[in-house]
Amino acid sequence: MGPPPAGRGGYGEDVEMAVPPGQFPAGLRALLGAELAPTGEGIIAAIAAEVPAYARPLEGRFGHGVRAGVAEALRRFLAIVDGGPDDPASVAASREVYVRLGRGEFHAGRSLDNLLAAYRVGARVAWRRFADVARLRGGLDAEGLVTLGETLFGYIDSVCAASAEGYALAQSATAGARERLWDRIGELLLAGADPAGIEEIAQSAALRIPDQLAAVLVPPAVDGHRQADGLPTGCPSAEDGPDLWLFVNGDDVRGPRLAGQLAGRCAVVGPSVPWACAAASADRARLAREARDGGLLQADPHGDPLFTDDHLAALLLARDPALLADLTRRRLAPLAGLPERTQRRLAATLLHWLALHGQRGLIARRLQIHPQTVRYRVLQLRELFGDDLDDPNARFELELVLRGSTATIVDDEGHSEGERDGAPIEPVLTDATRSPAPAPSSRPAPSVHAT
Repeated sequence: MGPPPAGRGGYGEDVEMAVPPGQFPAGLRALLGAELAPTGEGIIAAIAAEVPAYARPLEGRFGHGVRAGVAEALRRFLAIVDGGPDDPASVAASREVYVRLGRGEFHAGRSLDNLLAAYRVGARVAWRRFADVARLRGGLDAEGLVTLGETLFGYIDSVCAASAEGYALAQSATAGARERLWDRIGELLLAGADPAGIEEIAQSAALRIPDQLAAVLVPPAVDGHRQADGLPTGCPSAEDGPDLWLFVNGDDVRGPRLAGQLAGRCAVVGPSVPWACAAASADRARLAREARDGGLLQADPHGDPLFTDDHLAALLLARDPALLADLTRRRLAPLAGLPERTQRRLAATLLHWLALHGQRGLIARRLQIHPQTVRYRVLQLRELFGDDLDDPNARFELELVLRGSTATIVDDEGHSEGERDGAPIEPVLTDATRSPAPAPSSRPAPSVHAT
């Protein structure tokens, strides 16, 4: 037999009410008690033979624990047969034996299944021996044997419950300690601490930091609370004000599991880097969040994660917003004197004209306008920008500022470039980067009209 499993109401309640006084003949306990020593040895031998995890010499703490568990189980069972358990303090002490056995199994790195299998083997051996003694020498009839069997196996259920509880308590305590260490490692990674110190902490707790990590910034929910439920565990994490940071395995950043865990949270995922450089991944995630909040990057309407690796050019521009604003004002100055909607339409046409190398048919399809309208707008642009449209350096800077501006360029239908499915270009033009005061162009306004 062995420590008690979870049963109907806990070990103490089960055994206390299992057998009313006088249920068995008065001398049955004495008869069964005389069999304790050989029964215990038979149980230990059967466990060693049938449960591979225990097929080793019963020496040291391990051997003492097994023998103590078997002896206590048999002793407590005989107390039940004699009319119920002893006083509550004795019941609690007996139960603690099996709780400790469950804890010990976890700390020894063994599965709880091994211990429960040992209990089942022990119950079978004890039942065979006790049933023979009760029937042949105790005169117990068939009905009495059924009751004895029910009592024995019900008791074993309660023993299993106690050990399962001990195993779960140890598991929970260890998991809590590991998560606290992961939190500490996450704080150090976020702060850019010395990798040697971080590695020492991880090794002391047998925690393995993946070779590559990606920083994940999870901003607070709309109500300001952290969004911790349902996020990955067992990885470095840290809190920074209302933000929650995770450092996930770099090989998993594009996996469906992480995507599902981050869905709807407006998270930002930094690049995968060697774990010692995790602070750099966090820096880029911060930059991307700032760029998104400032309109330089388009926010996903469903709150799906933003991957910084998908927006490297935009993030490069976002590194110095003031410089981008200066270049934008300089290069887009010819548009400053026009109505805002005209500015945006011409900017959209110019960006596509530059990106698609002047292919009027492609530009028309992308902007969903007539090719003649494209021709008219290009004529307008040539009137406004002059020789700059033929200067490679000017063309490069124009495309740069049009891609890096903040307000969305709209087409003739009122749609933003990023709203159309399949649009490979996400051009934007912002009020912040538009010339602050309308300055008339040095060139006359074009005299041609749309057809």
